[in-house]
Amino acid sequence: MHKLFSKYARNLSTIIIVLLFCASLWQLAAANWIQGKAIVAQQLLNSSWNKTLANTEPVDTHTPVFHRPWPWADTWPVAKLIVPHYGIEQIILAGDSGSSLAFGPGYSLASAAPNSTGTTMISGHRDTHFSFLKKLKLNDTLLIQTTDKTIRYQIHDMQVVDSTSFMLQQDDDGQSLVLVTCYPFDALTSGGSSRYLVYATAQATEKRVADKIKI
Repeated sequence: MHKLFSKYARNLSTIIIVLLFCASLWQLAAANWIQGKAIVAQQLLNSSWNKTLANTEPVDTHTPVFHRPWPWADTWPVAKLIVPHYGIEQIILAGDSGSSLAFGPGYSLASAAPNSTGTTMISGHRDTHFSFLKKLKLNDTLLIQTTDKTIRYQIHDMQVVDSTSFMLQQDDDGQSLVLVTCYPFDALTSGGSSRYLVYATAQATEKRVADKIKI
């Protein structure tokens, strides 16, 4: 009886070990799949943005044709955010819905377009694309590349607000940029009404020079 129990216990232990090993492999495969999708998505986003730049001439009256990163995408690249001091370059997507923010920072369609007068608001997740916001300092430089120009901004303020009562004031005269993410950065749970805002003001713009094509 004792030998039978010992054999059953060994078999059960083997089965448990095999199941744990299979579960570990599944978790590892799932993690690699998610990471792989993120890498491919970024490549597609950069490709679609480059296509947009290639099809746009630096003429004020020209309307750019934006390219979707994949056929079923409900968003598309509208600009690129560059933070020279930290070596960051991120494609900015149209809209700040959850489906957009899963792939990159999103431009609020209710705010001013990145290349126009007014306040442009761009949101991102605190644990992915906008995790670098906690490193930014006053007077840091931010660049927004659009289809026809690159706008240089300088950070002049940071603020933590309650999103349930805060109203963002619009800049009707100049060009302002506000980067928004959830707060605090090290929160263990998602949600909450606190938001971290980074304010920047346009300092200069540089017209994009189209590539010359030899005919």
